[in-house]
Amino acid sequence: MQAEQEFGGGNLQKFNFSGYSLVFVLGAAAFLVMLAAGITGPARTAAKAVPVATLLVLVLRDMGGFVRFCLAGALLGSVAGDILLDLPYDALFVFGLAAFLAGHLFYTLLFFRYARLPGGFETAVTAAMVIFAAAMIWLFSGIEPALFKPVVLYIVVIVAMSIGALLVPAPDRLLFYGAFIFIASDVVLAVNKFLITIPAGRIINITLYFTAQYIIIAAARAIWKPSRRISMRSNK
Repeated sequence: MQAEQEFGGGNLQKFNFSGYSLVFVLGAAAFLVMLAAGITGPARTAAKAVPVATLLVLVLRDMGGFVRFCLAGALLGSVAGDILLDLPYDALFVFGLAAFLAGHLFYTLLFFRYARLPGGFETAVTAAMVIFAAAMIWLFSGIEPALFKPVVLYIVVIVAMSIGALLVPAPDRLLFYGAFIFIASDVVLAVNKFLITIPAGRIINITLYFTAQYIIIAAARAIWKPSRRISMRSNK
């Protein structure tokens, strides 16, 4: 059934805008509107969790095996991070960071499980990513010492995740683009929190974050096709 082959295909134009995508977009839009309006509270926190939780349900429904385990772990960590970072307690920041770190480790585990040896282009991009990581570590070296080590670890892991995404054989670079946008989201968040205030920084950060998660799962579904459960349900 076409409606159940959501995200299938080699690029974004082939992804069907099904019910899961609609819930994702509505949840993201609701959170961004409340964020822009300065509305806080349980309703906003719940809305923030909806988009990635929707992707989690989709993965649990359709994917199988090791891919399902890793994607579900990554998305579950992200949902936990979404909730922790939206609660009005600064002390929870490090726990939210740890939740996202766990999510990135699941992504990294999956991507390097299927990674191939880098060619010339991949080697150049990998080198650039390593230099970028070093620059980010230097840039944030002046933050509170208690947070510096967790931030360094997070930078190392998210860059490793992106390199893994780059090295996964695929008909396009969509998986890497999603990982790169994820990095951009986190850079905006970190600069806005630790260095300077970016106008509409939180809006930019969250918009990039939701976009990155959608693209990563879309690309993953195109690379590791949904399990046969879809076909079995379609034939019933």
